[in-house]
Amino acid sequence: MTDAASPASEPLPRPLDAFERLMLADDRPRQPMRFFVEFRVRGPLREDLLRQSVAAAARRHPLLGSRILRRRGVPHWVAADLSPKVVWHPGPAAPEPWRPAALGEESGLRCVVLPDGTDRHRVVMQFHHAVCDGVAGLEFAGDVWSLYGGGSPRPFAAPTDGRLRPRREPSRAAAAGRRGGLAEAWDFARFRPMPLARVPGPAPDEPPGVAPLPPYAWHEFDRPETTAIRAAAGRLGGSLNDLVVAAVMRAALAWNSAAAGRPGDVRITLPVSLRSPGRREPAHNDMAYAFLDRTVAACSAPGPLTASVAAATDWILEHGAARAFLSALEPLSRVPGGLWLATRLPTCFSTAVVSCVGDPSRRMRIGLPKRDGYDAPGPLVIERCIGAPPLRPGTRAALGITTYAGRLAVCCLCSAHDDPRYGATLFLDRVRAAIGECAAAAEGGPTG
Repeated sequence: MTDAASPASEPLPRPLDAFERLMLADDRPRQPMRFFVEFRVRGPLREDLLRQSVAAAARRHPLLGSRILRRRGVPHWVAADLSPKVVWHPGPAAPEPWRPAALGEESGLRCVVLPDGTDRHRVVMQFHHAVCDGVAGLEFAGDVWSLYGGGSPRPFAAPTDGRLRPRREPSRAAAAGRRGGLAEAWDFARFRPMPLARVPGPAPDEPPGVAPLPPYAWHEFDRPETTAIRAAAGRLGGSLNDLVVAAVMRAALAWNSAAAGRPGDVRITLPVSLRSPGRREPAHNDMAYAFLDRTVAACSAPGPLTASVAAATDWILEHGAARAFLSALEPLSRVPGGLWLATRLPTCFSTAVVSCVGDPSRRMRIGLPKRDGYDAPGPLVIERCIGAPPLRPGTRAALGITTYAGRLAVCCLCSAHDDPRYGATLFLDRVRAAIGECAAAAEGGPTG
């Protein structure tokens, strides 16, 4: 598909493309195919101005105002002039603010605003993944905060470097991946990752009479800790993200050793953006998945594990290997019911999803003033930006990695416990410990 025919530029109505149909097929009431982006803001947040900013930003992104309807059995995007809902300070008796979006009736974005102490709020944006990916979600959020601060959103733009390969054009590596598709599919199916084992037990009681909180948990490292972790990753030959991915692998092994009595092999799903540098379009999906498989033995030493993850991610980015996922998806999407059946197979596709976003401020492209490194739309200060990718039934952990204002944050969804937030908290404890083990390996410390 060329740039001129990108989904963002096609008129509506139009059929959903293969990736959008996969996200729709993988949606289910108890585990909706949605991702979260949360902002913690300090200052006088005005409800009327936020509502206006969300509505105005959504008008720039047609899919956020569209419905999905079936035409002759095929799902289509149909323009409907919907506006995303803003749920302001939901109380304990309010309808569940985290319920799944019904894309035939409402926008694929819902924004929930929760009070968070004196003069602070949590602004949580929930996006259905059929609408857009995480990069596009952050760009939309940048539009919202630009408008809230009295500015104008950044214009949509094509890449400025004419030598860039057009978006979605197959590279030689991707073409080679198609030629070897059967072998790759066999390797993928033959490797059997172990999901996080279910952990029984009650969760801590919550105070009565409070609004339902988001279903995820997070941990944020301070700036000195983040600097130290990044430096340790560099000494191991990788990036901060590589070290965290390695830590998630070791955390999964530690979890399963304790909960199931055996560790089991690990597969991590890595979402990979396919956007060309400099390109900005209305919100849509332009991404694919790559997969990292590691045996129990390969995860035993945190230093070599981090180095191997770094080498693998470099190869994936250099060779455009994630495009092979889309190459495999296209023929499956042409089989009636093929995507639905593939998402209902009783198997674990991966142990965890780890989405490495980087600095959300750069993704948002706000261009607003900074206060102590934080974005400041008008009188507000955005003190935190975290997020989590969707959670599938067979994959019981999904983590989003951000480094906003020099602080590493790990946000987690988890279905390995009856209470999702408590399960996420327990798994984050394992991840934090594993990050420490990997960082210590760079200093020649204990290797776990």
